[in-house]
Amino acid sequence: MKRRELLTVLAASGTGGCLSFQDADESETATQAGSATTADSQGTQRTTNTPSDYASTAASVETVQTLSMDISALSAAGTSYLVATLDEIQLRDFGSATPSATLEAPVNSSVVELTDSDCYVGSQAADDTVSTIYRFDVENRERQAETEIQGNISRLTTVGDLLVCSTVEESTEYEEYANRIIVLDPRSLNQKWTNTVGNSAFPSGVSRLNNTLHIGFENFFAGFAVTDGTIQYRAPLNVGYPVTYQGDLIADVDQKLRRLNPETLEYEWSVGSEVAGRPVIVGKNVVVPTTDGLLCANIKDGQQRWSRTLENDSGFTPELLVYQGGLLWYGTAVEELYGLVPTSGETAFSMSADLTFIAATTSGVVINSGYKTLELQAVR
Repeated sequence: MKRRELLTVLAASGTGGCLSFQDADESETATQAGSATTADSQGTQRTTNTPSDYASTAASVETVQTLSMDISALSAAGTSYLVATLDEIQLRDFGSATPSATLEAPVNSSVVELTDSDCYVGSQAADDTVSTIYRFDVENRERQAETEIQGNISRLTTVGDLLVCSTVEESTEYEEYANRIIVLDPRSLNQKWTNTVGNSAFPSGVSRLNNTLHIGFENFFAGFAVTDGTIQYRAPLNVGYPVTYQGDLIADVDQKLRRLNPETLEYEWSVGSEVAGRPVIVGKNVVVPTTDGLLCANIKDGQQRWSRTLENDSGFTPELLVYQGGLLWYGTAVEELYGLVPTSGETAFSMSADLTFIAATTSGVVINSGYKTLELQAVR
């Protein structure tokens, strides 16, 4: 994808694309004041405040600040976010002109994860066989623990009281690559267990229900026992990003949005086609990227609320969707950032942006576009 500078914001009162609706009771689509579940670019589920009313069908975007830095990783929690640049790791508060901390850790191929209390940084060694994970305390910014693990880190995800790490390395035993799931204590970084999955697919989303970690791979779905990593099931389902909801899993399964029973892996409902990304739950609805736009359905019964085509072809951008400030923010493969009204899919704003990362803080959205990182807020 060609990089380019961020252009001016275009406020839109219409849809700017193909928009289709399903009949819906307004009481079903209205969101009460409370919380909604969304996800950052590392796949961690976050809880954010949901306003009692969504954005109107027209809005503009205020650029809080523009930082002249390209980044290789981004994670957010609360009002803060963590970025890896080519030569350092920065912890920043949204809206602050200077980083609150520059973390002293190697930055080679960094992977980052930020929680309300800790920063995690994963760096791989030059020989591509051993990686190191570091934990920093958010309050004092000091390094608290570190550990070495086998393989190259592809993801770090905090899931409750666990730190889940996925690595990949070349393997003669499995003929291509060996994926390794490593679960660590989030404080000491002591390894609890390791399980190797012989497959060339890279893991994506991770969710926990009771005593099982449900992890989606490119061409199969697997459940691991929380206590010792024993594989509970391995199903031939193409699941990318499972999200938990009231004891079930909401996931993109074989190009459809489905609600799965975690015990049987049978689905309670299925909707859509060409689904290709992480579901984002907003109130009583769930929104998911497709190969040419977005799809919204009622989370209880799967009834489609709306579907939206963005441009001629939005392309495959499975992780560039977040919910913040009453809007759905979505970056497409045709270098466009949209702000959409969650209840209707209508365009509140659009702007040219070659997105590589997007994350939602409680104060606004952070994006990486071209060689710049921007902090944005919706203005209504």
